[in-house]
Amino acid sequence: MLKIVLTILTFVFIYFKVKDFDLLNFKFPNCDFKTCLLFFFVLFLMPVNWIVESVKWKFLIKKIEDVSLPTAIKAVLTGIAFALISPARVGEVPGRVFVLKKEHRGKALFATAAGSLSQMLVTLSAGVIGGIFFLFFFADKTEKPDAELIFYLKIASVALLLVGFMLLFNIKYVYSILKKWRPKSAGVKHLEILSEYSVRELFIVLLYSLLRYVVFCTQFIILLYLFDVRILWYEALIGISLSYLFSSLIPVLSVFEVGVRGMSSILFLGLFTANIPGILSATVFLWLINLALPAIIGSGTFYKTKI
Repeated sequence: MLKIVLTILTFVFIYFKVKDFDLLNFKFPNCDFKTCLLFFFVLFLMPVNWIVESVKWKFLIKKIEDVSLPTAIKAVLTGIAFALISPARVGEVPGRVFVLKKEHRGKALFATAAGSLSQMLVTLSAGVIGGIFFLFFFADKTEKPDAELIFYLKIASVALLLVGFMLLFNIKYVYSILKKWRPKSAGVKHLEILSEYSVRELFIVLLYSLLRYVVFCTQFIILLYLFDVRILWYEALIGISLSYLFSSLIPVLSVFEVGVRGMSSILFLGLFTANIPGILSATVFLWLINLALPAIIGSGTFYKTKI
């Protein structure tokens, strides 16, 4: 029953999001050979993106259950389908563990969460760095900000960054503290998996997350170019990093996610260009390629999964 519900909800959700946009207006200003080549490269990066995530998840899960790469890809795609129909994408983590044996699913939730934390840290780091570059070199593009507010924002951003990295690379100590506090808790027992990761392994996970972030940015920059958004590459990187940071920190229902992504892209990339339709087109296209299409595939793979 769950399989049928997920499949139906995924298709219904994507239909209602796509119907809000006139896809006929999402056309490239130029349709020459170079444009087609770049567009197909963006499409090619979609499976690259999710294969990297699958390799990362397989790496994290191997201490619990050794799965093949195709199984890991299946898990990641199923997670995307669950994420798309759940509030704030919270369904992505539990959605992946259905491919594992039932006795391993509890521990796998926390191992998967460690991977999500590493991805968030990369997004946060890039956003903070992008924000610093913006404040130092492009502050004239906004109204004069309140100096005291900017100071506290810098302190809060750096503090959050440090706490995140300390949590990731000292994650085994979190388990030790919780074990002493609630020694008989079933949830704490599942947390034991976090104590088994070395600093080297967590650093490898962080590198996988960084590679995924590079793929995201590459896709976005190419799509901006294809939709005739003419800004310099470093301006695009600053705008994209701030946009990703802004949209990832806002816990919205998935039904509003496209709107939030579009708003944040316009808010930050719009500081460097007046081509708002081009920014919105690139954002929606990226959502369709990286989330909607994989979610459809994921709902199909989950339908065939034995749970």
